[in-house]
Amino acid sequence: MFHLLLVFAHLLAASMALGAIVATDLRLLSKLSQDKVRIAPPNTFVVRLIMVALLLLYATGIAIVWQGMDTRPDYLENPKLQAKIALVMVLTLNAFVLHHVTFPRLAKGRRVARWHLADWILVAVPVATSNFLWMFVAFLGVARPWNYTTPMRDIFEIAAGLYVLTHVGVFTILAVAGRKVGEGSAWADRLARTLATLGSLGRADVGSESSRSSGSSSPSSSRRRRARDEIDATSVPSSDGSPSLPGTAAVAPRPALRLVDRPPARVRRSAR
Repeated sequence: MFHLLLVFAHLLAASMALGAIVATDLRLLSKLSQDKVRIAPPNTFVVRLIMVALLLLYATGIAIVWQGMDTRPDYLENPKLQAKIALVMVLTLNAFVLHHVTFPRLAKGRRVARWHLADWILVAVPVATSNFLWMFVAFLGVARPWNYTTPMRDIFEIAAGLYVLTHVGVFTILAVAGRKVGEGSAWADRLARTLATLGSLGRADVGSESSRSSGSSSPSSSRRRRARDEIDATSVPSSDGSPSLPGTAAVAPRPALRLVDRPPARVRRSAR
């Protein structure tokens, strides 16, 4: 029973970390249809959540290994377990790089299009490494058929291939984020819209920052404009062409009164 609780807590910690990482990645993808993309570092809650999950993974993992060594003396001779421990150590070192180098650089708010070579190295590489390590270590946790059967060399060869593919994918996404909307290739714009739809879970934000700042109306101004249109549609013009109040009928102008029995001034003077 205690072993099952340890495994469940270990799985729960991994799920917490992977959920936060996937949500952060989707947030980036949802911005790809915009122009002048900036990548903000994860907020404090997400960072704390991943740190708590990592500490919980360490505690439950050590307890699981300790319990396994009591039941099986050759527990640590499992190549898959050795590869997993080594990759977890690399993941921990990469987490320090993310928190002390990558995230402070992202906090400067520089657009992806203006990144320097140092930005690509100190941001893209640790981010790709983190995504790969979390996913692959989680996969090793459920790859029970590899226990005591798959050599460590084969595991690291598979890991190296997936690591390269992850870097290619991350660099491609960042290159798409750094393009200028409408001035690049058509396939790049289509790819950006597709990834943005995926990141937004079915609905992409196609409005860019430049289009919003260059005169696109806000919701409040749109409502005011619709109200003015309704007033114009319901108003009835008067006979002189000026609009009357909405919902009222046109009223003809009242004719000026004239005293027909009063002679003009010249006639009165001549009579005198």
